Order: sequence, then structure tokens, then C-alpha cells
Amino acid sequence: MSIHSCDALVLRRYPFRETSVIVSCLTAEFGKIKGLVKGIRGPRSRYRSAMEAITRNRIVFYDTRASQLHLITQCELLDPLSRIQEDLETAQLAAFFVDLTETVVPLEDPQPRIYRLLRDALERLAIGNADRRQLRVRVVLRLLRLAGFEPQVDSCTGCASRIAADGFWSARQGGLLCRRCLHQDADAERLGETQLALLRQLSDDDGPVLAPPDVMNALSGHLDDFLAWRLDRPLRTQRVKMTGLT
Repeated sequence: MSIHSCDALVLRRYPFRETSVIVSCLTAEFGKIKGLVKGIRGPRSRYRSAMEAITRNRIVFYDTRASQLHLITQCELLDPLSRIQEDLETAQLAAFFVDLTETVVPLEDPQPRIYRLLRDALERLAIGNADRRQLRVRVVLRLLRLAGFEPQVDSCTGCASRIAADGFWSARQGGLLCRRCLHQDADAERLGETQLALLRQLSDDDGPVLAPPDVMNALSGHLDDFLAWRLDRPLRTQRVKMTGLT
């Protein structure tokens, strides 16, 4: 049994017995971990954090080795990210990011880039200066890529030929199809040069991009269709309403 200390983003929090909780956390050093926090809901809890979902904490935990459920012995709240909860649509988007992370990241596989991606996205939502349409597409694309679930956006999923400027989006084929392979999905939608360029730029570039809201919503919808095909279970937070987002 070894002891570790690290920063952790709380993804999920479940009551356990009368005074304890089980949490799912994302860390840079240890990946996604599950831990038991005893007595945190008791009237005389010694903890300086309630380990609520969508907060950043400093935790100390024992790696039990015999189980994937570890014992968290200390937790201190570092950032409550409380402004996220002040706006319903922002809170829904943050919950979607957390839900997707929980779904695609395996237990105890160190993923520092995914940790930084989620932390930065939640902090931007908390500050309130994010273009949420753009942030949604960017986070989904990068999270899927880092987790090995990404759609194919550079070449045809049918014949592997390079697609430079004119492709067709097929969620059930896992990305783009060229014209020659359209027989594989008669419902594939054409993506023009502008949409393809945006899709690739948002996947690779941190800088802001200029795009009409309807284009960003269309790309977000394509990614939702891909998630519905790619994931084992539907995400209850996936259909975030984009109306009114800036």
C-alpha cells in the first residue's frame, strides 16, 4: 500500500452508507481514480472539502493495490468553480464535459493532457469569457482524439484516400467519406471546405476561430451523432441546448 498526493477534478460523487461518499476523480498523474472518503457527510467531518462534482481539490489517497477503490484520507478544496452553476446552460455544458470524460477515460491510465484539457475548459466556463459553441466542439474533438475515440477527419473511412476540401460526414462510418465511397452511407451529409477547415482547426489549434453560430451548431450536431454511434451508452447530458450561447 502506498500513499499519494495530487490535484483532482471530481467527476462523480455517490453517497455511501450514512456518512461516506465514493468519488470518481480525474488526475494528471494517476488518471481516473475512484476513492472512498469516510465520514465526509458526518456532522463533525474534519475535511475541508465536500468533494462535490465539478470542483478541483487536493487529495491524499492510499493505493490499496488489491482494489480499484482507494481510500482518500485528506481532501482540500482548491477551486469550487462556483460560477459555472450560476448559469443553467453553462452548468449543462460543464456536466456534459465531465460526463464524456467519465465515459471515455479508463481507470488508472495517466492522461495528463486530458486532465489539462478538462481543467482548462471548466476554468474558462467559470470565468465566463468562453465562446461556448466553439469550446464544445473543440473539447469533444480533442477529448476523443486523446482517448483514442476520434472521428476520421483527414481521410476517407472507406478507402483511406486523403480528403482535402470536399467530404461527406458519416457518423456510422466513423468520420468522412469521399464521393467514391458514398454507397457505404446514403445519408452522409456533405461538408464543404469551410466546415472541414473549421473541424480540423478546432481539433489542432488553440486560437479562436471565426465562424457563424449555425456552422458551429452543425458541427456540434455531427459530433453528437458520432458519439451516439461510438459510445456504449447514450450520455444523458449530451443534448445541451445551444440556444442563446455566445
